[in-house]
Amino acid sequence: MLRGLLPKVIAMAVQLVPAYQSVHITNLNVPKTYVLDRSTYDAVGSSTLRTGGSGGGGNDDVTTGLPMTFTTEEQLPASVSTVPGELNFTDAGLKPLIMDCQYEIKARECGFVLKWYFNKKLIYQWIPSRTPVGMNQFKNELQTNYSMSDSINYKYRALVIRNPKLNHSGEYMCSVQTYDSFDRRMARFQIVVPEKTLLLHYENDAESDNMLLIKCSVFMIYPEPNLLLIVSGNLFLVSSRTLVTADANHMYNKTVYGKIDKHLLISPTSIGCVLTVPDSGYIRKRETIYYDPTPLTKWSRLRMDERGHFQLLSDDGAGQLNPLAGWLISLIVFLQRAVLWRHDTDSIK
Repeated sequence: MLRGLLPKVIAMAVQLVPAYQSVHITNLNVPKTYVLDRSTYDAVGSSTLRTGGSGGGGNDDVTTGLPMTFTTEEQLPASVSTVPGELNFTDAGLKPLIMDCQYEIKARECGFVLKWYFNKKLIYQWIPSRTPVGMNQFKNELQTNYSMSDSINYKYRALVIRNPKLNHSGEYMCSVQTYDSFDRRMARFQIVVPEKTLLLHYENDAESDNMLLIKCSVFMIYPEPNLLLIVSGNLFLVSSRTLVTADANHMYNKTVYGKIDKHLLISPTSIGCVLTVPDSGYIRKRETIYYDPTPLTKWSRLRMDERGHFQLLSDDGAGQLNPLAGWLISLIVFLQRAVLWRHDTDSIK
């Protein structure tokens, strides 16, 4: 019985393994994000890197054709800048953007044609027996003699954009076909012009003494980013107001405001702002520390009883205890001690 089942199992396994008998794409190498240098954009202006569409990324990498620069920013002394290392910015001068379409084609197949599309419009075509051709809005934007291989069927497969611009953000698709078969893949790609300034600031709310007003502002960035306020490392603060403006070159200025009750904050505590560009790997952070300016006045009625529990005297000063407030404070102190103990334990390890 087992001998009879064995050929059937082998046949089913063979069916599950893809057996390509036609042209097919093995990898579409389109970077998710391409970051332009801030200083170069300011120097060149809108004449070369003009106006943009919208779009996102396809893969999980971030590419830059220019070195990243970090401007001296007018911000509070408490603010710091962090840049995640996983973005892997390249340190290179202005260079072409290369999108590679890798594929396999059987020797028996004839009539091979490779095409690149941008937002569903044909922009590049190559037939191995002919010269590659740029088309439509990319007619004068491409480097068509860029060779990726010595093989006649793979030589000019790449799409090479000489000078990436804002309006090159969008969806790219590679199509390969023969007389017998075809295949295609697509990916989204985003150009980013980094911000000129990212600021984080907090102050007492003018409408309520118990509320803290937090403001995060970014200036001169493309495309429009998202700004997220974070308190104490993991509390996401819903913005109460957002202001967005853009100039003629599609450079965005954006400010978000958030409010939080100061009684919910344990001084000192961290306040942060995270900037992200939608559908890309681009991220920036700012962080500052909030200190309660009047801790002694605020907690002047705090005392510890004979059992080691914290309790808060009532407002009339008569010596009566407020058990609920005392329980809450005791819990906060316990959690702080637990965090310190864990930190000490980790340090010993």
